[in-house]
Amino acid sequence: MDCALGLWARVLSLSLGFRGWWPDFLAVTRVLRRKGIVPVFAVGNEYAGSSRSPGNYPEALSVGACDEEDRVAPFSSSQRFDRKRDPVVPDLVAPGTGVVSARPGGGYQAMDGTSMATPHVAGLAALLLEAQPKATVARLEKAILESCSRPRGMSAERGGRGIPSAVKALEAL
Repeated sequence: MDCALGLWARVLSLSLGFRGWWPDFLAVTRVLRRKGIVPVFAVGNEYAGSSRSPGNYPEALSVGACDEEDRVAPFSSSQRFDRKRDPVVPDLVAPGTGVVSARPGGGYQAMDGTSMATPHVAGLAALLLEAQPKATVARLEKAILESCSRPRGMSAERGGRGIPSAVKALEAL
């Protein structure tokens, strides 16, 4: 966290966590938001009915994975919590199947996972900040979430608010 704060980062894409709900990263996530940093977390790859902390915190912008046909990927975690604020995770989904990434030892490979989807949303947040550098974390998150739509057949329980639109997010900002 000190590195992110010291380098004036405004968006963090994080693929880490513990299966289930654990408070270990909660204080850090809250500090990031207070310091003007958008914390974008992968929700996990343990299927419906489960999630990972910190991706399941109300303070996180949590990302699940969808495929090229805009369906929630079967492995993408999702969970309902007994809380008033942000009871369903993930908040939204992004492309997370067959995403080309660097391969250990060199070269590239196609990979699946919410860790592959999360950078898409973090990248959108970064682009929005380029357009509106003074936007707050809450304003950025609201614009991204308001831009989302759920394709036919995608339930809120699995896909949150759906898939974001960069154009709509910029208009909402």
